[in-house]
Amino acid sequence: MDTVEERKNKFLVWSNDNLGEGTDILYAPYLERLGVLLREFNMNNGKEYFDNFFYYRSYEEFKDVYTEIIEQTDDEISKILRGELVRYSDYYSKQKLEWKQKYAQMVYDHEEGDKTNNFEGIVAFGVLLRAYLKYLYYAEDSSLTYPERSKKVLLTGSEFDDSLNYWLYAPGDNARLWDEFYQSNVMGIGWDYLGDLKEYNSRIEIENKIAEHRNDGKKPRNDSKAVWNFLREIKTGDVVYAKAGMKRIVGRGVVTGEYYYDNDASEYKHRHKINWTNEGSWYLKGQVAMKTLTNFNEYPDVLVYIDSLINGEAVEENSLLVNEFKTWLSQQVQPNGEFLNDKTIAQKVSSLRDIEKYFTTIVFGETNTEELKKIREIVLENKNYDRYKGVSGSSLDYYIRYVESRPTIGENEPYLISDFLVDVFTDKKQIIRLQSVLQNKKNLILKGAPGVGKTFVANRLAYLMMKEKDDSRIQMIQFHQSYSYEDFIEGYRPKSDGEGFELKEGPFVKFARKAMRDSERDYFFIIDEINRGNMSKIFGELMVLIETDKRGKSINLLYSNEKFWVPENLYIIGMMNTADRSLALLDYALRRRFAFYEIEPAFENNTFKDSLAKMENANKVSKVIGEIIKLNKLISEELGRGFQIGHSYFTGKAFVENADKRIGEVIEYEIIPQLYEYWFDDEDKATEWAIRLRGACDGD
Repeated sequence: MDTVEERKNKFLVWSNDNLGEGTDILYAPYLERLGVLLREFNMNNGKEYFDNFFYYRSYEEFKDVYTEIIEQTDDEISKILRGELVRYSDYYSKQKLEWKQKYAQMVYDHEEGDKTNNFEGIVAFGVLLRAYLKYLYYAEDSSLTYPERSKKVLLTGSEFDDSLNYWLYAPGDNARLWDEFYQSNVMGIGWDYLGDLKEYNSRIEIENKIAEHRNDGKKPRNDSKAVWNFLREIKTGDVVYAKAGMKRIVGRGVVTGEYYYDNDASEYKHRHKINWTNEGSWYLKGQVAMKTLTNFNEYPDVLVYIDSLINGEAVEENSLLVNEFKTWLSQQVQPNGEFLNDKTIAQKVSSLRDIEKYFTTIVFGETNTEELKKIREIVLENKNYDRYKGVSGSSLDYYIRYVESRPTIGENEPYLISDFLVDVFTDKKQIIRLQSVLQNKKNLILKGAPGVGKTFVANRLAYLMMKEKDDSRIQMIQFHQSYSYEDFIEGYRPKSDGEGFELKEGPFVKFARKAMRDSERDYFFIIDEINRGNMSKIFGELMVLIETDKRGKSINLLYSNEKFWVPENLYIIGMMNTADRSLALLDYALRRRFAFYEIEPAFENNTFKDSLAKMENANKVSKVIGEIIKLNKLISEELGRGFQIGHSYFTGKAFVENADKRIGEVIEYEIIPQLYEYWFDDEDKATEWAIRLRGACDGD
């Protein structure tokens, strides 16, 4: 039977391999005197425990101890042993705070700490108990393998504890309320018109109330999530990082109280008590989300990086990128359905580091995928480089895919309904309806005649739903008759050197994976001339997954056999030219997956009329527009509304600069040829209208 020292040494090895590098030397000193500490802190509930917890030899024996202290059910313990994340009870959350307070006081009393409220580096006793519980369970049966890949990335003095929540929080715009909140040891959020949040039973109720207040037709998904998280998900003991803008951290604290509504506050009435342990100004290399409140548990590497900055620790220049890449690799599924294991991940990272050293180049930190592809060619063509032969190519492929799917966060120009009304000739009621249709269906086709601005509307609609002009979250392509699944999803393509073929992702898969990594923000995939392609053939098995109620469900892709799904935050907008006789109608199976919204000429719109009035020689332009309106009436009667002449023929920079010249060009070289196409079997009618339009241009 193992001695206490032998059991400790085995725990050191196991925890380092399974719970994360650095956990061994961090956890063991606590466990060796945990019984003493619990007794001294009067937190042992009157029970007698071993001074040194390594004296506990069996899983069944220690499970009883764990249950007594933590108060969790057998079902919850089973989930913990399977590697699933299980939140501690509210009871334990309060105990954990008491533990950290008493431990910090003890350190201070021994003159080893600078203040009694400095909880930095103190490991919660629940984390220690879980770690030892897991070790004993898997140590007793060598046939079992701990299923959880490391979710912890430790740097000196920093710890990510996946048993609690970590929040990124904005104390007002650009942290304008930070000083007030720091002095009062509180955190608060707006949406004061909601009143006491305890009156709401669900997030949907909050979402409906916010939507009613905003009255813009869009579901306030992110806002309602922030409010609901502030009410229900933030718990005592959670760690909060206060931010100013998207590149600066101003403080860190530990939540000490439940939600309450402070009616005496002038603003930001929704509150939590919090112990702000750190205050300062730390600039980040990258940027973080703009939102008021964001759960950051999925980004442990970023948390460790922020902690290192706050603690004044040296951080390797590209360590954050390397750790982010490791985390991303751990989430990748191989063709056999298995995740990449730790050994493979380490090998791929070592391969990329070796490439950097051998070829004197930069891989980690390079954001230009074309440059990375050139590096790949150089590496594979070099016959003398064989240190990671067979691994270097795939390692670079993974890193290129990682870069392509990495979200971009930047300072962008805001875009509101007022901006949309200026850019697009429509009214507010139609905008709200259009937003609502896309929000609910997620797949929308804008159809209409040539020149009604379908592409422009699609782009501006994306801006409006994002509330900012962020082109990094918009991808646009165009379908054509020969466009295929291999072009859109994935397929084999000739290698750049012409020797054989390689599997390449299509634009939709790349963009969808980018959206997956940024689930709090909306992404828009825009397809021009969507009915020119064979949609069933192009989308393939993904045709089912784009449906609203199928979002998030996964399938295996045809060629790579990798798991793939269409995320809920990805919207698809297609444009359909209704005047092209060569295009077949979409089949009914496809139609039911899209909503259809017709855009009509906006010649009667007041904003459009105002823009015409400001043009040079406005009378002449108005006369031509008058003829176009009459022409459209005839076209609608004889050919159908989808063949009308659109208003965008008479917009743009050229019209602003020289309307007199431009209108003649549009009539002669764009609209008249279109009329001869429409009435190819009645040239007299086309000629009659050509004469009328030329006459209007000439002032006749």
